[in-house]
Amino acid sequence: MRMRERLTTPACVALSVTLSVGMALAMPGAAHAQRRAEPPLNVSYPTDAALTCDQLTAEIARMEEIAGASAQNAEAARGQGQMAESVAGMAVNAAYHTGALARVPGLGMFANAAGATARRNAEARAQAEAQRIQVADQRRTLLSGIYQGRQCGLAPAPAQVAEPAPTEPAEG
Repeated sequence: MRMRERLTTPACVALSVTLSVGMALAMPGAAHAQRRAEPPLNVSYPTDAALTCDQLTAEIARMEEIAGASAQNAEAARGQGQMAESVAGMAVNAAYHTGALARVPGLGMFANAAGATARRNAEARAQAEAQRIQVADQRRTLLSGIYQGRQCGLAPAPAQVAEPAPTEPAEG
């Protein structure tokens, strides 16, 4: 008897849907794929000392954006990992209740392995985003120090007016 004949149609549909969703969750998201194309973020660059006050302000704002986006990406990755584990559990449960688990050797092991792989991938993405947040925070701190050291944003000190020299009364 061939495997197709041993599995019922609802079991095939349930397994294919849950495993397809699980495998889709195991793939990195679009934000992670775009991140690979970007150059790595460093805490400092040789040109930092030459930045103007306006450029420092813009770069500090960019670091805040990067940290915020990375925090969202890390949270999304954690959610994907949890969802992948849930989907793998549902796949094993569906296979058990339809009888496919008993008829297809290794099916439960495959579903559990797929869920674990998806979870590990999600954890790795979350870890990478946490690292990116840390670098962005350190860079923002460095740039803020340069900004303050240059006294950017402070009103220029008023010019000191020289007091007139005291005049001696004329003799007369």
